[in-house]
Amino acid sequence: MSLRFGIIFLTCCLFPALAGADEVEQGLKQQFEGKTLVLRHPLEGSSMEFDADGKVLKGGDEGPWTVYGGVLIDDVALSPEKLSFKGRRILFLFLNQQFTAMELKKRNPILEPPFPPSVELEIKLDRALDSADQAQTILGRVFALNNADLLDSIPDYWRDFLRDRLLYDPSAKPEAEFRWQPPPRTSVRKLAQNAGPDATSGHQDDDKLPLVFRAGSGVTAPRPTYTPEPKYSAAASYEKFQGVLVASVIIGTDGNIHSIRVIRPLGLGLDESARSMLQTWRFDPAKRDGKPVAVEMNIEVSFNLY
Repeated sequence: MSLRFGIIFLTCCLFPALAGADEVEQGLKQQFEGKTLVLRHPLEGSSMEFDADGKVLKGGDEGPWTVYGGVLIDDVALSPEKLSFKGRRILFLFLNQQFTAMELKKRNPILEPPFPPSVELEIKLDRALDSADQAQTILGRVFALNNADLLDSIPDYWRDFLRDRLLYDPSAKPEAEFRWQPPPRTSVRKLAQNAGPDATSGHQDDDKLPLVFRAGSGVTAPRPTYTPEPKYSAAASYEKFQGVLVASVIIGTDGNIHSIRVIRPLGLGLDESARSMLQTWRFDPAKRDGKPVAVEMNIEVSFNLY
């Protein structure tokens, strides 16, 4: 009699927990399947593992967020031990200066894509989830689930450019998750005021160059002495994507580039490639009254497939 009572008691206690987990899983499916989520850590591997705190357990090195950050969620599964996702890579690029999200697809039966289009992701759980709030908290450690999280997860030079332009809301319909808007007029006026030859304070993230000039009106332009070309990213080459990237840089009195800010990006990893190569460029510095000075200027980097 006592054994039968124990079995009945255990079943009664277990059933609500199972029912709660099933409700959480169904809620996650409704909320995220068919949506594009952005990884806080854009891992290059096609199989990824995280713990419940968002720490990377498996997945390879981190790469450009415009190549490895986006995942279109096809399936969500929840068990007491893990939260699993299956999905497809989503690439981010700028077509006609407009932010665009597109799926990586096999375009040539002979040419292999640079990485598998499909991805699998697991989040190891410390304990079974029984509420939507618990699931949301853990997911927010792995994915950027709002615009502020997205801006926080990308590098500074991207954040400054996207802050007033890109709006990301994964709770919206799939076609409205990413919204692109022109920068506020106040930002445009501020740039216009600082566009003359007078000295400026330079980029906000550069505290080593207190006085920065523009070339002209007594300031000679720096002369390039070493300007190797950046490499094409594998994703951009596969997609046959071409364009011209524009970056605002500060060239110091030592002839080195000390700050790089995105003005007109391309995406698909080309911006990271350009930035890495620009950091190796060397110049004879700009001069004012015969003395070297730091200058701020725009540099165009062309990516063309021949």
